[in-house]
Amino acid sequence: MTAAPHIVLLHAYSTRNSGDGLLVDLSVALLQEAFGPDVRVSIVAADPGSFGAHAHVYPAPVLAQQGWRRLATAASALLPPAMAGVNAELHTLYRLLDSADLIVGVGGGYLRSRSATEILKLHAGHLVQLRAARASGKPAVYLPQSIGPVLPQGPLAGHLAPLLAGLSAVFVRDDRSAEFLRDNVNTQRAADLAVLDFANRGEHILREAARATRSHMAHVALVLRAAPNWSQTQHERYLNATNALRQTLSASCRLSIALQSSGRGNDDGAYCRRIGIEGPLPTLKTLLETDRPDAVVSVRLHGALEAVLHGVPAFHLSYERKGFGAYADLGVPGWVVNAADFNAGQVAATLFAPDAAANFWHAASLGLAHLRRQRHTLVEVLRSTCAC
Repeated sequence: MTAAPHIVLLHAYSTRNSGDGLLVDLSVALLQEAFGPDVRVSIVAADPGSFGAHAHVYPAPVLAQQGWRRLATAASALLPPAMAGVNAELHTLYRLLDSADLIVGVGGGYLRSRSATEILKLHAGHLVQLRAARASGKPAVYLPQSIGPVLPQGPLAGHLAPLLAGLSAVFVRDDRSAEFLRDNVNTQRAADLAVLDFANRGEHILREAARATRSHMAHVALVLRAAPNWSQTQHERYLNATNALRQTLSASCRLSIALQSSGRGNDDGAYCRRIGIEGPLPTLKTLLETDRPDAVVSVRLHGALEAVLHGVPAFHLSYERKGFGAYADLGVPGWVVNAADFNAGQVAATLFAPDAAANFWHAASLGLAHLRRQRHTLVEVLRSTCAC
């Protein structure tokens, strides 16, 4: 009997951010679809302790460290492969990759940056894993990504694309990423993993949504997060708009505030307390399972998509390109707006329009066949690339 293949899944973050945890779960499920339930998946994570449900989890070089230890190990992580032994996590990573039949980069948005500081963090963090994948000589596929720094003349602009060109295949989830890698022949466009999972389970989700959908929005959940590196004017506009949205929704239905992330610099609960939302708040996953809302409004993309996978229509206040790409692929571009400049009344008008939920699901159903083809292509690429 042929042994089950060994897949190393790079760039995992933390399940304390449920969106990142969802992407890892979806990546593992995709690998099981491609290679069978017995496939061995080793996960390299920034927060390995949060992945207790998985059997094989390893600390990511630099990213798994905190405080002074992260600073102390960052320089050694940039050494060439022949000197990897001076960094324990990096040495472990190279040995792990040496045993792999296939290397896979989890879907997400970790290969990009908004500032010079983030570029430096990227060099000392995720690029260490990417370079290790390249140096291993093993076949490597990166699942749907948002890729590319926003500083076109910065130090990564001429470095990242050539690194990715040496992988077996790279899938991108938005048009800007595809344009950034337009000269790389190994680049393919595909939807976000959560959107592809909707395609995989779409008929079941649509049946459940039809059964649970009410004629009006009586209960809406709101998922907030701190704004990213915007200008002061954008921060103020965002806060004013989300406060107005809370007031508008509260006047029309029962409003729940839910949390989608609570870990390592992404503490949505702390942000909610900072803007005056007190009391214990449920996670979005708990709310979806125990007090199902009629709709979700989420600033976090995978909070919105997690709701969709539970059969709940979701409006997304997007702070990055990935949201617009995902909602275009999902077939509901009218349910996403720019979080830095949106009108609360227009969001409410979409939610409370006649047959809003039914129209959401009808629009999403029209693209299922196209998304299924994308998922099939992704599975076939994984199978054909694996050295197993």
